[in-house]
Amino acid sequence: MNEENTRLTGDLALISKHRNALMGIAALIICAFHEFIPVFPGGTFLYDAESFVQRMSFYGVDIFMLLSGMSVATSLLKNGSVITFYRKRALRILPFYLLSGIVMIFLSGWTVKDYFLNIFGIRFFTESVNSYLWFVITIIIFYIAAPWYQKLIVKTGKPVVTFLASTAVWILAAILLFGVIRSDLYYFINRIPIFMLGMMIGNLIHKGYQIKYIAVFRLLVAASFIVGWLLAYMSNYYSYLFMYPYMLQFASLFCLGFGTTYLLAMLLNVIRIKTVHKVLEFFGSFCFEFYIVQIVFDARIHYFLQDRGIGGILHNLIMFSTLGLIAWASSAAVNWCVGKLTKTK
Repeated sequence: MNEENTRLTGDLALISKHRNALMGIAALIICAFHEFIPVFPGGTFLYDAESFVQRMSFYGVDIFMLLSGMSVATSLLKNGSVITFYRKRALRILPFYLLSGIVMIFLSGWTVKDYFLNIFGIRFFTESVNSYLWFVITIIIFYIAAPWYQKLIVKTGKPVVTFLASTAVWILAAILLFGVIRSDLYYFINRIPIFMLGMMIGNLIHKGYQIKYIAVFRLLVAASFIVGWLLAYMSNYYSYLFMYPYMLQFASLFCLGFGTTYLLAMLLNVIRIKTVHKVLEFFGSFCFEFYIVQIVFDARIHYFLQDRGIGGILHNLIMFSTLGLIAWASSAAVNWCVGKLTKTK
């Protein structure tokens, strides 16, 4: 217990300390990106402001990637068994994911062939990453590769050097692959660095690493946050794709994902209101299911409300509440069933 508390006292460990609440924030940001509709009249400053915030909220995925990388590293360091790791991750992801495909058979008219091609990621690689739940396919691939990357970190004994070398190799590979593979695959490829960064941070926290120059570190975090926003703004609003389109967009994802996560962790550390933390942790507890439910049900709820002339704030509240309730209830039901089926006597 003392050792664990020591590990969570460092400045870097703020992310780990508030991980569950940060997961909740990531879930809410992703929901806003997918579902929020403008409230204020078009052509006004407030309309432009809320549209800007929504359009830039894609980085919620990158917060989740960073936190997932940290979680993976921590899990593997506590129990080095690859089989145990795969089993736990499979039980966490696959039941709800596979069930969502069955729901799509009834709601969207999928055939058995569609189910197989979409759920197993075949269309992800052969047609489009947006065929169905690109994020889930991406995180499954990362989880499959993570134990072997962790072994590399342990073998070198230098998480930072391993991360920097791996990122350099990734950049070279991404450049060489440009023009060879479909551009939409960079949705997936561009998230590799932020996931590896999460694993590096997880290893540093486990070692009890303490940042020596906190002021300099926080300045770098602030710079990362600002640069990330600027790059994202130029790419999203002015189509500045830099020297290598798509590939270099990883820079904005990386900077925003890291900078925002750490700054939010600092903010949560200042906020002492337990209710705020509990609410965010509540959403963080089913953030994975929340994402899937949005993709499966959002269009139907949206058009249902639109046909009845419900818009603005009321539309957003109903959409958010309905999707959140479905996600929470279905998550609880599936987890209960999985728990009963896998319970050992």
